[in-house]
Amino acid sequence: TKPMKEPTTLDLDNQSDELSQFTSTRNPLHDRNFYIIVSLTLVEIMGGPTLGPILPELSKVFAVSPSEIQLVMTAFFLPIGIATPILGIVTDRIGVKKVLIPSLLLFAIAGSCCAFAGDFQTLIRWRFLQGLGSASLNLISLTLISTIYRGKALTMAMSISVSAIGASTAIYPIIGGVLAGFSWRYPFLLTTLAFPLLMLVLMVLKLPRQTSASQNSSIKLYLQKVWQSINNSTVLGLLLVVGSMFLIQSGPFITYIPILAGANFGTSGLFIGLILASMSVSLGLVASQLGRLTRRASEITLIKVAFAIAAIALAMIPFITSAGLLFVPSILFGAALGLAIPSSQEILAKLAIDDTRAGFMAVNVSVQSLGIGLGPLMAGIFAGVWGMQGVFWATAGLAVGALVLFHFLLQQGSRNSVTR
Repeated sequence: TKPMKEPTTLDLDNQSDELSQFTSTRNPLHDRNFYIIVSLTLVEIMGGPTLGPILPELSKVFAVSPSEIQLVMTAFFLPIGIATPILGIVTDRIGVKKVLIPSLLLFAIAGSCCAFAGDFQTLIRWRFLQGLGSASLNLISLTLISTIYRGKALTMAMSISVSAIGASTAIYPIIGGVLAGFSWRYPFLLTTLAFPLLMLVLMVLKLPRQTSASQNSSIKLYLQKVWQSINNSTVLGLLLVVGSMFLIQSGPFITYIPILAGANFGTSGLFIGLILASMSVSLGLVASQLGRLTRRASEITLIKVAFAIAAIALAMIPFITSAGLLFVPSILFGAALGLAIPSSQEILAKLAIDDTRAGFMAVNVSVQSLGIGLGPLMAGIFAGVWGMQGVFWATAGLAVGALVLFHFLLQQGSRNSVTR
């Protein structure tokens, strides 16, 4: 990939006398745009964890089986995986706000309509549309962070973003559970928070003017550029990190630790929720320290350490004899996520080419979605072949294998850069 220029100011698409305030090395905590950008991801995440606690209630309300009620989640996440690559291309070619504004509007309206669904089929249709509305939010958030910030500011922005995600995934289920105590409809109505965010996007958010050639080039040429930016060993290695970490999180930890805790130790749902929340808290705390950690070790080293920690956390689970001890691997894996995800996102942001930045980040987000979707499926295959304990042993081996492959891909990338 070609090295990116280090601009000192950004050309804004809104006329403003604040142009001088926007510099690529500005502390994101002093930039009101940054809070709006991070909120896009927090709103997108809201569509999942807040509804976990109400699934049993929804099963009763709509008189469907526990297996069918999972469609409430599937209908939301499926369009994210399908639409994200397409929306990445569209964003690069027509501009951020032209995608972001209708996305927020669709997310808020469809999510609110879920609260008034009269039957299960209607609920699933609205959930699908809500997922379609959310598909661009995390993509655009990552794209804007990678566009606006450089150097230490980029490291800080990525670490704060991941910390906020960790905190939200710990808090959202609690909020959803509290609201569900009043009515199953209320957690769906949380999506109305997208309306004030939409107003902030319209009235406050200032974006870099899209001056890239992607708007004028043919779609064939654009796709060739996206492919060229992805088709190198370093980028593939980083995408491997993203996919494998989310796969491990969604499979062994989010899906099979609750099953293990309930089947082997008779653990309550609340206690299981606390175990999983500890992973999110650990993720947030470690990610918030990324700036300090990168002064002592490179992002690549932190990613390798993260894989080692993940393998250790998985390998210790078969030896655990009480539910309380499950906090240990959960916290350890949260720390691994806190090291790996912001580090890999930061490097990917540096490697992105301005002409195809949104398309590049769309591939990144799609790999995340693929990992989340494949995690439970792969863990289920491991369970069918080797039993419950085999899920954790096999995934520990997968973490080690991913570490070896990541190291190999980076070596290949280094050799290729030298030969050039």
